[in-house]
Amino acid sequence: MPTETELKLHLDPEIVNQFKQHPLLRTAVHTTAPQHLYNTYFDTVAHTLLQQGIGLRIRRIGEQRIQTVKSAGAGLGGLHQRQEWETMVSGDSPEYGQFPPEALPTWCHDENNRQQIVPLFVTDFTRTTWHLILEEESEIEIALDQGEVKTSTACLPLCEVELELKKGSPLKLYQVALQLQKKLPLRIENKSKAALGYLLHQPCPPQFHKAGILQLTPEMNTEQAFVAIIWHCIGHWQANEEVILHSDAPEGIHQMRIALRRLRSALNFYQHLIPKKSYTKSHDQLKQLAHVLGTARDWDIFTQHLQDIPLHDDDLLASLAKTIAELRMNTYENVRQVLCSSEYSRLLLTLGKWLTQRRWRKNMEMRALQSLEQPAGYFANQILQYRYQKLCHQGEQISKLNAKQRHNLRISVKKMVYATRFFSNLYLPATTRDFTKIVSQLQEQLGALNDARTVTTLLNQVHSSTTSTRQLIKKHFKQQQAENLDRLAKTWQDFLEQQLFWNLTTLE
Repeated sequence: MPTETELKLHLDPEIVNQFKQHPLLRTAVHTTAPQHLYNTYFDTVAHTLLQQGIGLRIRRIGEQRIQTVKSAGAGLGGLHQRQEWETMVSGDSPEYGQFPPEALPTWCHDENNRQQIVPLFVTDFTRTTWHLILEEESEIEIALDQGEVKTSTACLPLCEVELELKKGSPLKLYQVALQLQKKLPLRIENKSKAALGYLLHQPCPPQFHKAGILQLTPEMNTEQAFVAIIWHCIGHWQANEEVILHSDAPEGIHQMRIALRRLRSALNFYQHLIPKKSYTKSHDQLKQLAHVLGTARDWDIFTQHLQDIPLHDDDLLASLAKTIAELRMNTYENVRQVLCSSEYSRLLLTLGKWLTQRRWRKNMEMRALQSLEQPAGYFANQILQYRYQKLCHQGEQISKLNAKQRHNLRISVKKMVYATRFFSNLYLPATTRDFTKIVSQLQEQLGALNDARTVTTLLNQVHSSTTSTRQLIKKHFKQQQAENLDRLAKTWQDFLEQQLFWNLTTLE
């Protein structure tokens, strides 16, 4: 049962000839002539196989027919990894008896159930391949696919590059991709051809995605936990690309921004073990991306609050709302331009290479290496205790803090939230629940207070707002602030009374 490991890049059709002339391809051991591939994908109309993480297709190459089952795979940083089973068949319908029992869900073993599986869509393309043999006994197949994905009623153009690892480390895929991308505006493609076909068969609006659960285990060491955390943050980040690119729903921007904050917080937690000099350029790019997302998010917050502010002049309200909407859309367009840029894909490829290579180990002292190899739970205890003590210090006399001090406290609360959620699986669930809940409430309440600062700052950029409008908005937030400060003081006291789960329980 082989595991397929490949990295996918989108290529604009206008630069196909430039791609073919890339110096790297001239070093290929051999190049195959263009080959026509016609693939039919099967599933139930309700996409039952897809929902169970299974892909089923029959590929037609000349007179040959090859059926393939692929398991669910991860698509992060452009890298796709899946298990697959292939067998020759005589016709254009699946021959289920040729697959091992574990390849398909148990319901597929019943012939009556299998009758529900029908052809849904096809991918029809021409493939040109180059075979590269690299140092360290690594081999990579580079495939250029040009054609279309189609159903009986619709079609999409297809032009992409696949780098498939035939032998060696996935690190080589990132190195080759970055070498290609240095001269060509290639972009990461996280959707498989099958994913495009399913969307074409049953279109649905893109959805935002929250972070989900990070599955750390007590058996992991500190370094393994770090790699898992960063990949998890990247997955959260990339999961929200589609909703930002193809809709104006504010939650997409919000979730991608959270993902970036989580990732940057994780880097901060590990800064005494993972030196910043190993990712300095990426760090600066992450900061720039976070700024672009933050600007868009601020206008989303303004838009949401404007709906709750009682402005009695309907004409003024309409004018203000229109101005804000235009400014908001400008920031969204800025975000989309960034996400569609080759620099953005290069950032993701660079992070993928960095995580796979573990470059931070270069020139690291033995003591630091030993710290990376200690159990993840010991590191978690240290980080949680440090964040807690810093938070308690900043929150002393919380009712007397000024706006800037509350802003700094809010940042520390966020880091406490992220640390708690990153490492909670290393502790008994019953001990983490109450602490996680109360620190999340702190985050929400401090966020509500910070919104007043955000709206006031942005209001100064809106030239259509009058003095009376500004005064009315400020009055609205001043009333809210008094109520929020009372709630914050009570929640803070509840927080201080919480038992510290990292001191209470033994690690699982």
